[in-house]
Amino acid sequence: MIGMRTWPRQASGAGVQPRNRGMVMRSLLAATVAALVSIAAASAQPASLPGAEPTASAFGPEPIIQITTTFRARIEDMADARDVPSTTAQDSARRSLYNMAANECTVLAEYWKAECRLNSLAVYVSLESNPGPNAESQVPSMFGTAVYELRPQPIGR
Repeated sequence: MIGMRTWPRQASGAGVQPRNRGMVMRSLLAATVAALVSIAAASAQPASLPGAEPTASAFGPEPIIQITTTFRARIEDMADARDVPSTTAQDSARRSLYNMAANECTVLAEYWKAECRLNSLAVYVSLESNPGPNAESQVPSMFGTAVYELRPQPIGR
């Protein structure tokens, strides 16, 4: 084998002398312990997977409170609930969602006594079932899901 040292055999054929055998066993034991320690140390390292980084904050690395809120705006001016909403009606509903999201940040900042920033806002159109005898079968609506970040103000401000 490459890198292995062989011990000379005695003429009697007895193999490694008892004194050398103990040294060989200690060397093997030391190599085994070193290998196990290195494996244990490697497995104790925190895993850093790609894409596993924490989400970035609008405030940077400072401590924050994160709040997610969902808003709903009806899409008005529809003759029939089965019609596709006009661009003007969708724009109006979208603007309503933007105003709701901006106002919510103001309310959150006052309530939590913190600085508020909007981290993200997702807007989508949905047809919502509205059960009931006098209700329309479907109400076209636009939804917005906002994620806010609040940085608490230091005490004494």
